[in-house]
Amino acid sequence: MLNEDLSVDNLSRRIASLIGPVQQSFRAEKGEHYDERLIEDALRSCVARKLDHIEEDMLDMFTSPSRVEFHELAHLLMQHGSAASQAVAVEEMAATAKEFGDETVFVGMRPFSKAKLTAMVEYLVGHGQNVYRTTLNKLLFYSDLTNFYLSGHGISGAMYRNRPYGPVPDPAASLVDELIGNGVIAVHPKTKALTPSNPANANVLSDEETRVLDWVTTSYGDLSASEISDVSHQEMAYRYTQPNEPIAYAYSKFFKRLPPESLIGK
Repeated sequence: MLNEDLSVDNLSRRIASLIGPVQQSFRAEKGEHYDERLIEDALRSCVARKLDHIEEDMLDMFTSPSRVEFHELAHLLMQHGSAASQAVAVEEMAATAKEFGDETVFVGMRPFSKAKLTAMVEYLVGHGQNVYRTTLNKLLFYSDLTNFYLSGHGISGAMYRNRPYGPVPDPAASLVDELIGNGVIAVHPKTKALTPSNPANANVLSDEETRVLDWVTTSYGDLSASEISDVSHQEMAYRYTQPNEPIAYAYSKFFKRLPPESLIGK
């Protein structure tokens, strides 16, 4: 599986981010102003030529001990190999737990609390940007599992499953529908984003849990629904779990982004 940095969507975003600076540079140096579409096409052509050149050199680059790329690859393989071995151990632990009916590893070592999950939904909708249902599912996932990484237990006790667009907590869809029906959150008539309406569970979350939610919102809140889905697909928590299977909270230690342990005062 390609790393997210090499994905087509990610490369397109990087090229798009260059259009403005390139326009300014050519205006300053040559007094020229080009149509943005022309700049984008030219950038894509330049990048394609660079990639063609790299492709021609890749065999020697990664098979010759005299090349620095060979040693960089060896270092990364060693790092990733160690993490993969640990992830396999979690995978085996999860399979054993599933075989013996032990759900604690899939609910963050705590019983499910509808009040906690409701408070998380309200908080994330109120503090996030352009929070859609898909976005909310991923923010909940990162919040619960990040809290497990920091404290050894989740926040809500919800079970997350491997779904096509990324991890989804089992009770999320019906809960969001209930909150919309009760007027606690609303759906924007044009964008369909979830918006706060009449929050009622502000005191349910502890200070430590709120700090985790704030960190998750800061770390992932500016991603679009497709972007955060792509990010979640790269996590070992998703890659080492079969479709529709529950996800063990212990995979949280392999997240690509993790907060300092001092976040909750450890």
